[in-house]
Amino acid sequence: MKKLFIVFVLFLCCFNCFAQKFDESARIQKGDITLLDSQLSDLALAKMDNSELRILRNMIFAKYGHTFNSDDLKVFFSQFEWYKPGRKVSETEFTENEKYLLERIKIFETRNENSKTIKFGNEIIGLWHDTPVMPDTWSGRILIYPNKRIEFLLSYFVTEYEDGISEYLGNYEIKGNVIICTVTKVVKNKETVVLKSPLVLKFPITSIEEVVFGNGVLVRQMIKIGSIEYYLYDNDTETMGERSRQY
Repeated sequence: MKKLFIVFVLFLCCFNCFAQKFDESARIQKGDITLLDSQLSDLALAKMDNSELRILRNMIFAKYGHTFNSDDLKVFFSQFEWYKPGRKVSETEFTENEKYLLERIKIFETRNENSKTIKFGNEIIGLWHDTPVMPDTWSGRILIYPNKRIEFLLSYFVTEYEDGISEYLGNYEIKGNVIICTVTKVVKNKETVVLKSPLVLKFPITSIEEVVFGNGVLVRQMIKIGSIEYYLYDNDTETMGERSRQY
């Protein structure tokens, strides 16, 4: 059961994976390196395009004074006083938080809408939970319905949701290895609010595989969406929505 413990520890590190104000793009363009100290959510990374992801990834190197070979990166980072180039920087110099962020950015940079589309049948339908075993109550969940409807539910471990938002509701399509989610509504302070402009989020997605824990004690269907592994808990579309909202 050692893997279960590791998964739970990783969950605690990113329990707020969906709580976000989405001001990261502006902060990237301003060269705000304090962004690197944030617990950036998967939602924040999913909102970024590839050029923003590239700048964010290289911002970690720039923070330590890395000398870039690419002219566009040299020009971009040279406009900020904090950037002091002069050497080649190794990833081994990064903090654990920076290493974790770097790996997650790299995962999102694998998005390719032009690659062969991953095909799913009814096996993708259901309530997916971000840990193979549930602690005292639900953590992060994704609900996928037959009619291409998708719902992101934040963890109940988050005592205060960012701006009072606890759910992101919308539709999805899959192109290449990307699940493109168009969020049209949010649940804020327990009230459903229609967004003035849809929020488009793009996550890399993998095929579903069976994962065995504890010498066969526990078997789960697993899918990776973004940087997070989700495990199938329920595929009854009549009850999973209500069940997933119970404390």
